[in-house]
Formats: sequence, C-alpha cells, structure tokens
Amino acid sequence: MSFFNTLPSELQQALQQLGLRRQLEPGEVLIARGGFDKNLFVLESGELRVDTSLNGQELSIALKPGDVVGEMAFLDNRPRTATVVVSSPSTVLAFDREATFQHLSDRPLELNELINRLAGLQRSRLQDVAAKDQREHGAVVDALAAEALAHRAVNHPYLQALASGDLPDGTAALADFARHYYGYSAHFPRYLTALISKLERPDHRAALLENLTEESGQYEDEELAELQQCGVQSEWIVGIPHPQLFQRFRRALGVDNTDAADDHIEVVCWRELFLSILTNGSPAEALGAMGLGTETIVQTIYQPFVDAIDRIGSLSPEDAVFFPLHTAVDDHHQATLKTIATDFAATAQGRADLAKGMRKALALRDAFWGWLHERAKAMPAAA
Repeated sequence: MSFFNTLPSELQQALQQLGLRRQLEPGEVLIARGGFDKNLFVLESGELRVDTSLNGQELSIALKPGDVVGEMAFLDNRPRTATVVVSSPSTVLAFDREATFQHLSDRPLELNELINRLAGLQRSRLQDVAAKDQREHGAVVDALAAEALAHRAVNHPYLQALASGDLPDGTAALADFARHYYGYSAHFPRYLTALISKLERPDHRAALLENLTEESGQYEDEELAELQQCGVQSEWIVGIPHPQLFQRFRRALGVDNTDAADDHIEVVCWRELFLSILTNGSPAEALGAMGLGTETIVQTIYQPFVDAIDRIGSLSPEDAVFFPLHTAVDDHHQATLKTIATDFAATAQGRADLAKGMRKALALRDAFWGWLHERAKAMPAAA
C-alpha cells in the first residue's frame, strides 16, 4: 500500500497540493550520501535503488511505487545517510522540508500526524535492516561453527580409536589422557575469566559470568532437571567445581593427583599458548578461540570419552560424571557464546578475528590429540 494511502484524506489532499512532481531518468542520483538537502520523496512510478551501509556492510534496497525515501533527513534535519539512484524511468513527488512544515504550521494535528507516520516508517525500516543484518551475522557464525565441527581436532584418529577401542590398551590410554588433560582443563575458569575481561559490553560479560558460575558447581533447577533425565544425580555435581569432578575421574583410573609443576611440556605449551590468544588477541579473536574453537565442539569431542569409559566398564557413573555433564548441558554455553559472536560478526575485522582465534584453538587441540595418540599407540597391549 502507498504511504500516502495510509494518511488521513485531508492530509493527503494538502500534500498533493504541496508536492513537486519530478521526472527522473535511469542512472540519475536522486539523493547523495552526505548531502544536506532535506527533501522527502514519494515514488509514484518506476524504481529506485537505495545504497547504504550498516556496521561497515554495504546494503542495496529496491523501492517500488508507493514507497517513501528520504524520511531520515526530512525528520532529523541531518545529512543524508544513503545514496538513491534511479533504476528505471521514474516519477517522484518531492516535498521540501521547510516548505512542508511551514505549510502545515497552522494545521498542527495534520503536521503531527505526518511526523508520527514518518517516524514509525523510520523505526520499521531500521528494525528490518537490523534484523536482516543479525540473520546474516548469525549465518556467518553458524558457518564458522560448522567449520570447527568438521576440523581434524574434532574428528581426530585418536578420538575415533578411543571410541572404537582400536588401541593396544584402552584403559591405559584413558588413564594417560586423564593424567595430562587435567593440566589444560583445570584452568578453564581462568580461560573464561580472561575472555570476560576482554569484553566491553555489560550484557556480554554478564552472560559469561553465568557460565563461570556453572563451572563452580552452581546450577539452575531447570538444568538439574535436564541432567537428571540424562542420569546425572544432583548430589554428584552441586557445589563441586568442574576441575574437582575431573580429579574424581582421575582417581577412579588410579591416576595420582600430581602437582602442576609436573605437567608435561606438551600440556604446558598448549595451556600457555591458548592463554596467550585469550589475553593478547582482540576480543573477537579471544571469543573465537574460547567460543567457536572450544565450547562449540565440547559435546562432540567428549562423546568418544563417554564411549571409551562405557567400553572399559569399570568406572561408576558418579566417577565419570564430568563427561556426560558436558555433553548434556554445554549447549547452553555454546548458545551464549555464539550469540555474543554474532555481535562481533558485524564487521569484517570482527569476522576475521573470530575465524583466526577459532583456528588457532583448534590447531592447538589437534596437536595435543596427536601427541596423546602416538603415546597410546606405543603402549604395550593389554593382558
């Protein structure tokens, strides 16, 4: 429906008398970005193309007969934010800002009606563009997440061998993993805190603080109910920080709770290089490493360990709860980090940094799996 047709009939008549009809040819520039004219245009016939930008991205929008353009400068008395080019022979009705306001000055109700209708149109357009922009940014993040899940670090031969039992001694390999992985995983709250400190927006920080609370063993009732359905009893996990849950798993496999000073150099390098990404990279790079390159893949990479634990059959569900806990509820963490990543995907630099951080984190994990795999293959066969 034409914008004019939504206006009261008296206002339509007043504007028809006031508007200046202009004939336009293809290629003609009706509005130039940065210009200072304040005309409002109603397209009567033909087609116009609006070229603008949002968050560093160029957008192009086609206008059809009945559409209005130029309302932002007309309402706010500011420079033009877009360029409007004629796509086909067109006719527009042009309204000069000062002349229109002066003509309707003795008809305040009609002037107020026009301003309110144009303001509503302005809000609607901004919301539509923002929603489209958000969908596009979300698609970028989804594509990066898919890339992460297809990475060798997520589909590593080591993980496949653990799940299938294709190792000389599956129990010994699992114990070796437990011994060395703790030197990385026990520092997860430290990683999350480093990321939080990089973020500027309070809502981003608050969302990740909720994740940090869960790492300390505090859960919402809804999460506990969800875990109960997965066989995880609340008394096994409530009030117990996740590093202690992993320690429980280690003890069940007979692994001594060695001091951090005894961490193997491979573990130290992984931990320190990962922390370096989080502390020295841009906020988007840190988010790419911690979110897309780590939390997004947790459910997938921990499933082979669940399979390996089931295969050996000697651990109680309570002792092994660290893994189903993460495969069952970490989708909440993933969703939170992906939502934040979508905001960072609004700029080309943000998208590049998200990908860079993600790929760095995946490369580090891939190297660690490779090291553990070589150790597992070199073990004597189980009796």
